[in-house]
Amino acid sequence: MKRRTVAAGIGSLLSGWLALVGFGRKSAFAEPSAGMMGGGGMMSGNAMQDMMSHNNMMGPMKLGMELFERHAEIQRATQYLPNGIIDATVSSNPTTARIIKAHVIEMYNRLADNRPFPYPASPSVTSMFENSTKYQRSYKLLPTGIEVTETSDDPEMVKVIYAHARELDRFARDGMPAMMRGMMGNKM
Repeated sequence: MKRRTVAAGIGSLLSGWLALVGFGRKSAFAEPSAGMMGGGGMMSGNAMQDMMSHNNMMGPMKLGMELFERHAEIQRATQYLPNGIIDATVSSNPTTARIIKAHVIEMYNRLADNRPFPYPASPSVTSMFENSTKYQRSYKLLPTGIEVTETSDDPEMVKVIYAHARELDRFARDGMPAMMRGMMGNKM
């Protein structure tokens, strides 16, 4: 799919979503426990504007959108541990492999620097940022991607780690439709 087609599709989907939730009406995002995050606090106030801000679109959202566009080139394997996961995300396409690595490294840097960003497509991201000191994370660069290890002694945080791995599996398998289901609160 061409980049313009994907961008136009994203714009149409976001416009429809904004109309559906009544963007601009404070009541849609007034309570942190309500709204698109299903309990998270990142979809409050001007969250959609924040999500689409220049800083986000040049950082985590830009790389994430590139990965959605290339989802058919991505393979994932997750080993579920009693206290977390070991997860490898790879691609035989060297450009896609570089984007995968850059995205994970950027996310881990943002976690280390406590620089959250609004991302309603992934309900687990909010919890990961809010509880970044409750779990350990590391990565190992692979020739075709990256392997991450995320563990915690907190059983609730382990559930979040598992949920995030499942979200990423859906994103890699289904691409944009999985992102839109996440934004609409459907965790199928």
